[in-house]
Amino acid sequence: MKLTIISFITLFLLGCAAAGVPYTNDPMTKLNYAYQLMGMQGRGLAAEKLGLEALADLEKSKDIYGIAEAHTFLGVFYKNRSYREHKDFYIRHNEYDPTASTSIKHFELAVQAFEADGDYWGVSKALFEMGNAYLSDNNSANGCSKFEESLTIYRSDKNVFKGRVHPHNPAFKTFDAMVEAFTEKYCAKGV
Repeated sequence: MKLTIISFITLFLLGCAAAGVPYTNDPMTKLNYAYQLMGMQGRGLAAEKLGLEALADLEKSKDIYGIAEAHTFLGVFYKNRSYREHKDFYIRHNEYDPTASTSIKHFELAVQAFEADGDYWGVSKALFEMGNAYLSDNNSANGCSKFEESLTIYRSDKNVFKGRVHPHNPAFKTFDAMVEAFTEKYCAKGV
């Protein structure tokens, strides 16, 4: 009997996409967990599930900033190896995108939501990520254009501090230094 109960619990936990992740109703915490899972091999499906749940929760509550962050996560996810390693699963469900177009669509939605929220650092962040998505599709013209747009908005008068700090690659001292470095590396004309 004890073995049967243990087997049932094990099967139940294996059936849960986000097994091992503490339950939460908070959509922003779900996004944090989703980012963590995206970085773990074999946990991409759970990461996507949490990201989509967070987006649905945020849309229901009309949290514009949260919606922008959820679309940013999904944009990053759909160009990430965590999505690509489950290619066969997505193909079976007719949901696999070998290009970065799904990623780009989510970044476009993130840009719209950040603009609606008045968070222009967020707009700049989403444009930068969109540029990287274009580059992953070998579309340097659009990628470099998005880098330039990202830097222009970040440095504009619109980018007023709203009490939020958007993270950037810690190898760079500032957000704009990161965008400049990517522009210099991937775009012929540099900054």
